[in-house]
Amino acid sequence: MLTVLILISIFSIFIVRTWRASRKLPRGPTPLPLIGNIHQLVYTCWKAGGVVAGLNEFKKQYGKVFTVWIGPVPTVHISDFEIAHETHIKRANMFGARYLPELIDYIREGRGIVASNGDFWQEHRRFALRTLRDFGLGRNIMEAKIMEEYRYRFDDFRKTNFKNGGIEVDAANCFDLLVGSIINTLLISERFEQGDKDFDELKTSLAEGFESASILDAFTPSWLMKSDFWKWRSKTICRPFDLIYAQVDKGIKKRLEDVANGKHIIGEEGDDFVDAFLIKMEKDKMDGVTDSTFNPETMAIDMYDLWIGGQETTSATLTWACACFLQHPEVVQELREELLGVTGGTRGISLTDKPNTPFLNATINEIQRIASILSMNLSRQVKEDTVIDGQPISAGTIVTTQMSMIHTDETVFKNHTEFNPKRFLENNNLDKSLIPFGIGKRVCLGESLARAELYLITGNLVLDFDFQPVGQKPEIKTRSPFAMMKRPPHYGIRFVPLN
Repeated sequence: MLTVLILISIFSIFIVRTWRASRKLPRGPTPLPLIGNIHQLVYTCWKAGGVVAGLNEFKKQYGKVFTVWIGPVPTVHISDFEIAHETHIKRANMFGARYLPELIDYIREGRGIVASNGDFWQEHRRFALRTLRDFGLGRNIMEAKIMEEYRYRFDDFRKTNFKNGGIEVDAANCFDLLVGSIINTLLISERFEQGDKDFDELKTSLAEGFESASILDAFTPSWLMKSDFWKWRSKTICRPFDLIYAQVDKGIKKRLEDVANGKHIIGEEGDDFVDAFLIKMEKDKMDGVTDSTFNPETMAIDMYDLWIGGQETTSATLTWACACFLQHPEVVQELREELLGVTGGTRGISLTDKPNTPFLNATINEIQRIASILSMNLSRQVKEDTVIDGQPISAGTIVTTQMSMIHTDETVFKNHTEFNPKRFLENNNLDKSLIPFGIGKRVCLGESLARAELYLITGNLVLDFDFQPVGQKPEIKTRSPFAMMKRPPHYGIRFVPLN
């Protein structure tokens, strides 16, 4: 009897606490003690056919801002661009702090550019932005680096994968190698080659991790993630992060050894991100900065963040792009006519051509909208009691702007499942509601690099090749609708050289 009374008491306390907390939160489905809305979330997403579709069902019922309890944790979801702009831009300071579940803080431990907050985050983000600018747009070599890797990669594929009149490749592997080499040359001046076992293992495990990670994993508490009971799950999801960190750390140690034995000489400005970081470390030492946060350990975490951010999303977007092109050859033809008109057919497309290529710009916008890589975005945590869309939010609440929901909003993007680049030409203001790199103070650090890659690679592929499927044409449909990341379809493609 005593056990029953204790259980009833605990259950009653949870009900009262949940009810009190709900009074300071936006509308949403009624949560149950301990499990919150997990049962409703799982059922709704399963019935709707995916995470984004499931969250859109909650939006229809509860409005543009709604609350979903992931177990005992309430999470507030913003699904409207205007509200996202008002909160994350106009009130950026209040919505700038990162919420750090174990899945995000794994390895990072509050360090790096993604998982840190406060002065550490500001200092390291500022340094990374300045360094990428110096080795990219600031010194006008970003385009040269991208095009060097683009030409090298397709020349290499021409030697090894040319058959049936074209270069036959797995689309995802092709763009993984290309984009991975671009970011790696900026970070540590090394490209990846075909058959690199470490890179192949890393990409395979990374794909498995992203395809299996769900909303529930994003909010799994640290004690459970690290427990023996949950080890089977943590191992699958976190293994790729261990591999990436190990590869980054290995590269840094090799550079330090090369500097120590004179094999690598650091110039005044350095050759890459590692050099720039080492210069910063030495400067802090010379200036007598005793509490500097710039050391080999934080360098590894910063590079880890930059590599993940610069690799996976851009590679996946380009894979989505070619899937769209295979389904819509008429778009490719119209693109090619525009680009030939700009270049005269005598040169490749350049970033300086961007003002003169409205259809290419619109097509890239539509590709990014269709791709919308994240089904569930990284979360923020409000610092104090506030209001969103007229509804109360208590301090400490987890808030997420759902980009994929905004990009599938029928009131903004009519017939959102259709690939239609011309929608951005017919409505010049439509691109303002497109936020593939996030919004506010936590916008993607590598946005400039990613935009340059998408423009140059997409444009020059259209000028250089015709596109043919190897086997069935891929559907413009994700193969991981229930995961945190919307993986593109898996398919083979033949790049047929044009005269």
